[in-house]
Amino acid sequence: MKVVSAEEMRRIDEAAINGFGIPGEVLMACAGRVAANYIIDEFSGISDIAVVCGSGNNGGDGFVVAYLLFNSGRNVRVYFAGAEEKLSASARIYHSLCKNAGIPIAPVTDEQSENALAGTELVVDALAGTGFSGTPRGVLAKAISAVNRSGAIIISIDVPSGLPSDGEAPQGEAVFADITVTIGLPKISLVTYPGKRWTGKLVLADIGFPRALTESDALNAELIDEEYVCSRFPAARDADAHKNSWGHVLFVGGFDGMEGALLLAASAFFETGAGIATALTTPNARNIIAGKVPELMTASLAPENAWYNLVEKCNHIKNDSSGSVLPEVKKMLGDFFSSRKPFGFVVLGPGMGRGVLSKAVFEALMEGAADFGLSRVLIDGDGLYHFAEYLKQKGKPIVDVLITPHFLEASRICGKSIDEIKHNRFAAASELSHAAGATVLLKGPASIVCDGTNWRINTTGNPALATAGSGDVLCGIIASLASRGISLRDAAALGAWLHGCAADLYVRKTRKNAMKASDIIAHIGEALRSAAEMKGHGRAN
Repeated sequence: MKVVSAEEMRRIDEAAINGFGIPGEVLMACAGRVAANYIIDEFSGISDIAVVCGSGNNGGDGFVVAYLLFNSGRNVRVYFAGAEEKLSASARIYHSLCKNAGIPIAPVTDEQSENALAGTELVVDALAGTGFSGTPRGVLAKAISAVNRSGAIIISIDVPSGLPSDGEAPQGEAVFADITVTIGLPKISLVTYPGKRWTGKLVLADIGFPRALTESDALNAELIDEEYVCSRFPAARDADAHKNSWGHVLFVGGFDGMEGALLLAASAFFETGAGIATALTTPNARNIIAGKVPELMTASLAPENAWYNLVEKCNHIKNDSSGSVLPEVKKMLGDFFSSRKPFGFVVLGPGMGRGVLSKAVFEALMEGAADFGLSRVLIDGDGLYHFAEYLKQKGKPIVDVLITPHFLEASRICGKSIDEIKHNRFAAASELSHAAGATVLLKGPASIVCDGTNWRINTTGNPALATAGSGDVLCGIIASLASRGISLRDAAALGAWLHGCAADLYVRKTRKNAMKASDIIAHIGEALRSAAEMKGHGRAN
């Protein structure tokens, strides 16, 4: 399903009216009817309802809701936070309808708003809709505050009042909705954080916008939902396939003392249904890793003596410059790659460490990618630490890169504070992509994938994913999908969906709110079955 900004929704609305000839009053009536029917169906036991309306089209939707609820026998009161002379043309029609039907309409004033909604069972918020931005002031601010303090069930129409639509956090108080009935398509803020905190349960009101508008290729943001999984998930392996059919993946990391990160990524890689992989690590770590994941081949970056001579040399470097050892590392890697067929995909960074030698390995791989036959790289974990420095010193990568940062890693890469990134994660994902010259998976609740011009917003996952090694598991899942030749954007999007789905299955099954990374791995197979069922039958059981 597409996701839209305020401006994109405005253009859809305008095209429906002027291009397709649907009167604005008809669209408003349809929006109000869908919202009213939802309340009638879901809250049959509630009779005392207040509808708080502004003077714009969002207020017009509210007037329609009020009229239909009143007509169904509910005790309805309307509070109008506006001036009649400022009513939009369409809203004026339904404001008059409410007056003519005998519905009480009280103007909201600073004095009245304090206690007007006290004791009401359900409040419908139709104060300020999709086009709102800035800080609520005056009567609008008072009305929003009164709605929040009412103690009632709160249902917002289209967007909680005071919440901007395009992904940013509100600048003042916004309505904390229990349910948001959004019109036509979800707005960015309703499906990304921080806006989801104000949204509550999201209900989509299909009011008949032409599909040519709501499914247009000009809309570049989508939810990673059932529809997306059905259309993008790779086809089942051909019956005549062999282990190399999906390419050979190289994992670089798991250096001394951090072997677990690579083992988790490799385990998730094979659990997702991949073909063949090799781990490239230090000599000592290879001895630990070998055999832990039986399907994983292992290799050392260099013979043991040569490697530890490099370690000793690095111990005497006074700063983090890798220049003095970089030629030796490049030669070691050249020797490794010269004896092997090209790898279809490389994962760089899980458990790699942040020392001088790790930095040299990272730089050598990035600078020599073309010579080593590397064309697509996923950078994760400690690799992201080195990547931030690489961008400053060397510039954007020459190969196709996918990065998977959390907020601190993202902050290092784009130079913004964590708070700035969290203020508008949707915009931050785009900025990261342009700054890094890469496809980005900005991790967190409702993870966002961006390749610079397209956005994908995940719909699976839960807070239990905040556990050690969770990102390594995600890395392995994405590597498996990318090895099948799909785009980095789709691999990241589908990987995020599978990762979250596995976590959701675990929490649903165990009723626990905490889990280990290995618990996610144990449920990847079940998540894959869900995806296969969705692709084959249009839904998951």
